Amino acid sequence: MSRPRRLALVASIATAACLVTAGIVLATAPHVATAEDTPVVAAVGAHVQQREADLVRPADQVVSGAVDTPVAAGAVPFAYAGDSITARPDSWLHQLATDDHLHAVGGYAHSGYRADQVLQEIAPVPDARVLVVEVGTNDVNQAVPTARTIADVDGIVRKVGAARVLVVAGPPSDWTWSRYGADRRTGQLALTTALRSTATAHGWSFVDPFTGLRAADGAYRPGDSRDGIHPTAEANRSVAAAMAAAIQRTAA
Repeated sequence: MSRPRRLALVASIATAACLVTAGIVLATAPHVATAEDTPVVAAVGAHVQQREADLVRPADQVVSGAVDTPVAAGAVPFAYAGDSITARPDSWLHQLATDDHLHAVGGYAHSGYRADQVLQEIAPVPDARVLVVEVGTNDVNQAVPTARTIADVDGIVRKVGAARVLVVAGPPSDWTWSRYGADRRTGQLALTTALRSTATAHGWSFVDPFTGLRAADGAYRPGDSRDGIHPTAEANRSVAAAMAAAIQRTAA
């Protein structure tokens, strides 16, 4: 072995030894990495945590403003507030872009964002007849108290200023843990219950477009999610159909 290669090997071993000695643990996940659940490094006496906003995401996982598509006369103008369930390229929002009876006239959705982050970024959309609020998945992941999420939902509704509101249930989850110490599956079920209750209390509409995808224990049905967090493109067809019907009912 050449001297440079010996030095590199020694340095690598020394670095590994130092990490073990310092108690540094690299958390890994047995699934495809996502923006919502990226491993982080934790050290004794300190927790080094990447903020969701610092993670690298494809530009097509951020949607903002109107979706410029052909619309029919009398199409329902709606706004959206969401996370990756709304922002991903195969999401219900993108699939509804071909429905000329609906027109997304504004809003904001960002993969990995909590409800408070969406609230900070979204702008008023006074022309919207319906506001679709799909947030909370990342709040559950990051162990944000449900009451805080509900308060941020109320803030989003007041800020957007749409005539009517449609609140969306939390999606299923195959995950019973997160790097923040949360049980994502039971957390999504609890969030859905809270969202339904707050919608009833405010006179808003509520829809659970994931009923056909959710197993009895709150997980995805087999084949409906590749990462245990997001529906597949095929599964999102049923989500989009349920969302279209709910938006039209809310607007009527």
